[in-house]
Amino acid sequence: MITRSGLYINGVIISFLSPFLSTLSQVPMANQAVEIVVETSRCRQIVSILSSESVLAVDCEGIALGVEGPMTLLQICTYSGDVYLFDVQENRELFSEGHLKIVLESDEILKLCNCTISKYGMNIMVIHACSYDSAALYHQFGVTLQNVFDTQVADTVLEEHNERLLVSSLDLQELCQKYSSSKKVSDYKEQLKIQYSKKEGEFWAKRPLTDEMKSVAVGDVRALIPEVFETQKRFIWKSRLQEKFRERVSETIKFYIDDEVRKHRFKRKFLIVNQIIDTINEKWDARTICSDFPEDSDEYEALKRIDYRDACIKSPFIDRLKAESILSDLKELDDKLSKDEKDYGVKWITFSLLSSIIDHPNKTVSKLAKNVKQKLKSVILQEIYVKYTTETNLKHLTKCEKDVLRSLNLNGTNNQQCPQHVVRLYWLLAEDDINNNCKKLIEKENGFKMQAWYYDKIISYLRRGADVPVPLKQSAWTFKRKLDDTFGPDVVPPTLIRTISLID
Repeated sequence: MITRSGLYINGVIISFLSPFLSTLSQVPMANQAVEIVVETSRCRQIVSILSSESVLAVDCEGIALGVEGPMTLLQICTYSGDVYLFDVQENRELFSEGHLKIVLESDEILKLCNCTISKYGMNIMVIHACSYDSAALYHQFGVTLQNVFDTQVADTVLEEHNERLLVSSLDLQELCQKYSSSKKVSDYKEQLKIQYSKKEGEFWAKRPLTDEMKSVAVGDVRALIPEVFETQKRFIWKSRLQEKFRERVSETIKFYIDDEVRKHRFKRKFLIVNQIIDTINEKWDARTICSDFPEDSDEYEALKRIDYRDACIKSPFIDRLKAESILSDLKELDDKLSKDEKDYGVKWITFSLLSSIIDHPNKTVSKLAKNVKQKLKSVILQEIYVKYTTETNLKHLTKCEKDVLRSLNLNGTNNQQCPQHVVRLYWLLAEDDINNNCKKLIEKENGFKMQAWYYDKIISYLRRGADVPVPLKQSAWTFKRKLDDTFGPDVVPPTLIRTISLID
């Protein structure tokens, strides 16, 4: 078990606060430089400087960062604490002509026992939870990360080594509290998180960077090295977890790049969740209630992750425990929304999940889910009103915001129910959904499936007049013709059947 004081291995607590690490973490701030890089020529010079480094900390900022959400800033920190902020929004050529791509794709084999300078001067990039960064780099800039030391993955494999089966993700602050003796995360981090998640949708596209933005960007990389990295590296080496760690990091890098990798991780977690649920079913007394399980236990995690429809199949006992778990989360979210808390999120409850829980056979659960969904919808809609404008790119919206827009069911382009910039986003999203489904149809052909209600929606778009945007109607006609060519005229495709799933 990993405690605040150290890692518990074979009856011994190995302290995080060794004199060596304490010395490393006390590099004078006055000697640490911060530079914003925009010019290609200067970028090349810095890449040359970085070639002498064996370990770098890396992070990315952006707008709903991911496969489509644009990356606007790349941060790289040296072991001594110098930070370079590469403004890739202002100059995309920094990756190619500026040679950043070479740095990030350096493929010297990662070695945890020591650091050997690679062909391009560097062999370890320390990143916290790299899947979204990796997705943005790959899909937007053609960069495939290599030699990553993912601190979230490191925490997971260390916890699994200490007999945990399901490990919750840590945010950066929690990671530092667990593996570091010093606080390096910016004091502005939580303040800015509220700013860009609730008030300014394009926050990380603002230029010039404010002092607060620079502070957060710098803190996110300085927090990772040297202490967190050295502590985790040492424990992984002592526990002989190098191979498992490499495999898991590779999986994380490819998570939003390779569908098969994503399916593999899903299957592994699905089997683990079911293993734990079956153990609860067999070994726990029927009088057990959900709150009997500690929040840091595998049983607690498994009950959160299993879908309530699958819990129902397991046994009445598991069905009841799952219902209790859902009720607990719904009450927590309801309480936060009622108090108008700025950070109202509850990890296990999303807007799309609420739509499913409304159909729960337990009427108490169903009723509360319906009420909470309406409250959450109202709050998120208000945030969309504030965050975005008539110029907003659809890619800037989060998944949750898109789910809320889909639930509006507006009648036309002149709808008075919402502000015009929200109406615009609604119809852009509807068109985008049609185009994405059309691509899936082309890829899967006869294997394509969709819900019958969505087919009806496509037909309704085609029957309506000028109140439906012309580009959307054109996309709907293209999709309908391809459906007819594949399944026959006016034939509804096979219904998409829900597969056994878990919440992750």
